[in-house]
Amino acid sequence: MLFLFSTFLVTFLVVQKRKQYKYLLEKERLENAFKNQLLQTELEVQEQAFKYMSEEIHDNILQSMGSIKFQLHSILYDINNEELKHKITDSNELLGKAINNLRNLSHSLNSSYVAGVGLIEAVEKETSYINATKQIKCSFKLKGSNYSLAAEKELLIFRIIQEAISNALKHGKPTSIEIVLIYRPEKLSVKVIDDGTGFDTSKRNSDGIGLNNMNMRTEMLKGNLDIQSVKDIGTTIYLEVANN
Repeated sequence: MLFLFSTFLVTFLVVQKRKQYKYLLEKERLENAFKNQLLQTELEVQEQAFKYMSEEIHDNILQSMGSIKFQLHSILYDINNEELKHKITDSNELLGKAINNLRNLSHSLNSSYVAGVGLIEAVEKETSYINATKQIKCSFKLKGSNYSLAAEKELLIFRIIQEAISNALKHGKPTSIEIVLIYRPEKLSVKVIDDGTGFDTSKRNSDGIGLNNMNMRTEMLKGNLDIQSVKDIGTTIYLEVANN
């Protein structure tokens, strides 16, 4: 009887432990699924906001500026004052540059455009857009044999690059930014390097320097994000994403 009772007790405890383990696994799975759903929803809301801004720039602002440019061009034929003609010509050229910059911005905000041209061309456009301001030098390097990732992955990677650039411009005051894509068979590595003021990574405020979005997107990519910064030397954002 004692042996039977002991066997029954051990079996009961093993079954209960298995049930508890399964419960914990299921709970963890549901929590992760819920968390991923929240992240996905937040990212979708952000992309919708970007798309709205892109369409607003393209459909309203660019059209209005285009009309102004056409009118300035027309005025040139109706005046005889040479000095005024030069001023109108200069204004027309400046307006043309502003239209081109806004068009680039509209493209970079539009997820459909980014998905259509791919990650490499989108980064090239972003680089040319920054260089057009003539305030800092932005370079772009490719290493390895490039390949395409899923459109959603490439969009998330591009948004992380944009966020890294935005943080550098806003907080680091760099004179140069370098973007590097390193294509390896098993993973894609991304570096965004600036020569700005840097910051103390142990005391950084993720809300204050805008790292939340990068961390959130990295989590969606199931990638790794590393930030290295040296005060008065610069900051390097390093991202790794598996190729699968």
